[in-house]
Amino acid sequence: MKHIALSSELYQIKTVELQVLPVEKNSQQNLKIDEIIILLDEKGNDKLISGIEKVINSKEEFMSVRMAYPSYSAIQAFLINLIKPVKRKFYKVFPKAYTTTLACILANDVMRGERNEANAYQWTNKKWQISREEAQKRYHDLYTSIKEHGYDKKSPMLIMLNRKFGVKDQILQGHHRIGICKSLDVKEVSISFWAVPKSFEFMKLLIKRKKS
Repeated sequence: MKHIALSSELYQIKTVELQVLPVEKNSQQNLKIDEIIILLDEKGNDKLISGIEKVINSKEEFMSVRMAYPSYSAIQAFLINLIKPVKRKFYKVFPKAYTTTLACILANDVMRGERNEANAYQWTNKKWQISREEAQKRYHDLYTSIKEHGYDKKSPMLIMLNRKFGVKDQILQGHHRIGICKSLDVKEVSISFWAVPKSFEFMKLLIKRKKS
């Protein structure tokens, strides 16, 4: 693999899930070898490529992990990210899901706005629009399901790695579930990842982080 891209954020991943991953030592120079890194695979064959000893010897419940995936040169990625229809053709989908904490998702500032009962399923795209009654019913059904049965880890929230300007991770699916889990004080959720090619680091200058 000529180019390896890294997620913009670290994710708290359950240690027992890390300890069963196959191990592959990687000599890519752009990897931060002091971090625990998972190389994501489109067939679900994810591998642990850095921080192996930390994982093996850890007794912590969760560990901070950065995600890696095959990408392109920064200039190629920059050009790909300029046009949305083009960028979509280069989406990478990684099916394996991991357990994380809701606190981690909130702290990573990957949300694109909060969803609650008042603004549930209100989309700007006309083809996705539904009636207010249908939106309230969907939200109520989801709220009731999570409240009565807990969060279904078989339905992971979807995070797009480096989605914003090709350098910042963002939630792609799961805003409603995050809002509901927050209101119900749900501690653990599951996530899986998609990714776009990683662009130039200077693009981070265009991103304003939310004030805590």
